[in-house]
Amino acid sequence: MRITKNGDVHVSAPIGLPKKQVVDFIEQHQDWIDEARKKTSERQKQRANFYNQLSLTTQAQRIEAWKKLKVILEPMVEKYSKEMGVTPSTVSCKPMISRWGRCNVS
Repeated sequence: MRITKNGDVHVSAPIGLPKKQVVDFIEQHQDWIDEARKKTSERQKQRANFYNQLSLTTQAQRIEAWKKLKVILEPMVEKYSKEMGVTPSTVSCKPMISRWGRCNVS
């Protein structure tokens, strides 16, 4: 059983398991569901608050933020590209929640 980011409950059960057993399982774990939903909601609010602090509504703000970020990123990219023996063709940034990086090999 897991709680998705929007608070939905997803339950995985073996094929053929009677629906009543699944419903009973959910009912028995209602306290856990309520607590997990609460924590998920709090995390979503924290993420939203963080991203709302970033004032990137204008092109000038985005350019300024990118300049500041490049000062941090360029030495890191140089260091790790040497260690990995690769040469990145582009580096881009997006406001991501769960994926922290990606490398596409051409």
